[in-house]
Amino acid sequence: MKVLTTLAERDYFLGFAALLNSMARHGTYVDKVIVGYREALPEWLPALEPSTHGKTFVTPGGLEVELVELDGSLHMVHEKPKWFRHVSEVLAPEAEEYFFFDSDIVINTRMDFFGEWVQEGVAICGDVNFIFDRTHPVRKKWASIARAGGKTITNEIDGYYNSGFLGWTKETKSFITDWNDAFALLAPYSGDMNEFRVFDRTATVLSTNQDSLNLAAMMTDQPISLIGPEAMGFIYGMRLMHHPIGPKPWTRSFTKEFLNGKPPREADLIFWENINGPELSPLPAGKVNKMLRLCKTLRFGGRYYKSLA
Repeated sequence: MKVLTTLAERDYFLGFAALLNSMARHGTYVDKVIVGYREALPEWLPALEPSTHGKTFVTPGGLEVELVELDGSLHMVHEKPKWFRHVSEVLAPEAEEYFFFDSDIVINTRMDFFGEWVQEGVAICGDVNFIFDRTHPVRKKWASIARAGGKTITNEIDGYYNSGFLGWTKETKSFITDWNDAFALLAPYSGDMNEFRVFDRTATVLSTNQDSLNLAAMMTDQPISLIGPEAMGFIYGMRLMHHPIGPKPWTRSFTKEFLNGKPPREADLIFWENINGPELSPLPAGKVNKMLRLCKTLRFGGRYYKSLA
């Protein structure tokens, strides 16, 4: 069995709809989707039935989606290592392949590529702030903390990696334990983990979940397979997915931001192309078509004004 998992709350379920539709448009590949959620579920979801661990529905394409209430009060991003362990050990221990995508990601490539990738090692993508040398003073602090905690640094890594995607297998899932161990090591340096971030990059920890992912990659004895920031669409190249940084596409006031010099991003356009689709359609078609036209018009205008600059 192959499992895709994500985390969602409040309006991030709109992102989940786009994620699910984009996956279906690229071959689905997985057998089941498991969503960790908090707070109320959106009313536009299909009719839900009780499941072993929560609630479930089946998409028009025949894909089972199970919604499991998240046990934890940290900021959602910091719940990732614990959630992945729960998925691997409790919710789907029989799975052979696991894929996590943040619920604001849209997939751009064939889904079976992710299956090929994960056979080469734990699959991880570069962050937008990718340059992070193995001799970086903060990375050296992480290594010292790990060694003081009885861990061994097994991998010298250049680059900083994003926690918005992760792929692992039944054979490599001890990496999830490594991530939880790294998280525990860095937590005392993190500040208030009800916040996304507290400090800046000069501190030992900027974002606990993401820094600990990077430390786990340094500590693990499992094979890892790394692709740079192009994988998430942060730079040109192998754009496997689009991961919007900053304001999410469903929150942006495109016309106002355009007048302030910020035209819609490619990630915004791709989101609106996928928000309604073969598996979920949470918004009225008229609204979606209007937003698509607006994004395309303002992106064209943005190129024009840029050419005058």
